[in-house]
Amino acid sequence: MLDFKPKLVCVDETFLNESESRHHMPLFTRYFDISYYDDSLSYDHGTTFMYRYDKSRAKVEKYKDHCKFIADSVWEPFFFCSTDFDEKTIGLLNRAGKNNNPKVITVPKWLWFEEHFSQQKKKAFIKNMPFTHKKTHSFLLQMAIARPHRVWLYEALKKQKLFSNALYSFLEYDIALDNVLDNNYRPHFPFNDREYRPEWYNHTHFTVVAENMLECPTEPVYDEMIDRNKAAFVTEKTMKPIMYGHPFVILGDVGIYDTLESWGFQTFPELFDQSCNQEPDVDKRIDIIVNSIKAYQHKDVNDKVMHNFERFWDSDLVERLIVEEMINPMIKFIVSN
Repeated sequence: MLDFKPKLVCVDETFLNESESRHHMPLFTRYFDISYYDDSLSYDHGTTFMYRYDKSRAKVEKYKDHCKFIADSVWEPFFFCSTDFDEKTIGLLNRAGKNNNPKVITVPKWLWFEEHFSQQKKKAFIKNMPFTHKKTHSFLLQMAIARPHRVWLYEALKKQKLFSNALYSFLEYDIALDNVLDNNYRPHFPFNDREYRPEWYNHTHFTVVAENMLECPTEPVYDEMIDRNKAAFVTEKTMKPIMYGHPFVILGDVGIYDTLESWGFQTFPELFDQSCNQEPDVDKRIDIIVNSIKAYQHKDVNDKVMHNFERFWDSDLVERLIVEEMINPMIKFIVSN
């Protein structure tokens, strides 16, 4: 550890100072002297500015000759600003795979880190693990925005009449769980996508996850920057069954089970056909998943569920991973010549 704290100045909204994620401050302030940008002040050459948008970078461009810059995109697999980083700029990016760009620090576990800290109060609601409860419904599925792969999954499950005993939501279709949103959801209407009710998990056997997917045309710059090589984008949607004690089957990017296993989590091939993990065709992947749900037979996977639950909530582990994968690379960049 350094004998001083590098100065890190947040220019407008970043993952450190935005209202919904200030819970990261206690850890990061152990390593950085963090402040908010003040245009009335002057900043010396030991300052590093963190920004998210080009308009924020423009506010501190006058310091480009003697300060450093970090572009923040830990929440998304793409940047909200120009990616033409100079020698004094690096970016933080939520994208898995082989990093081919020395000016980018990849943080693919960010949504694990984020949910671990932001949902601590929810953990107190878990009095008993879901597998100790009697099941009254088949599975839990929560969807909001009607992205094409979610619509296809919904139609396939509906066609097989697999919703008849399920707990499910599709908010853009005005289908909500327990009327939590009074069926007033609209794609851009504020809502709590971290809503949690213990009974949703206690009363169902497993979760069906309809993940975000990167398997659509993206800007070539990201393909050049990160070689995904079947590494998957993982969000809070996958973290929910892990953190609340549920087995799961996932419609996501190719390689999503491999990605989770590389992070130390366990998956459930004894319950579900995981050949979808390597199936490049989304329609075929959905067929495999739907057939697995239709053929589901209960098996005791409690040890795996507990392993995932305990790993997710292991604060020492999470802090160590953040230091190794985010903080140390940031410090290395800041103190380099």
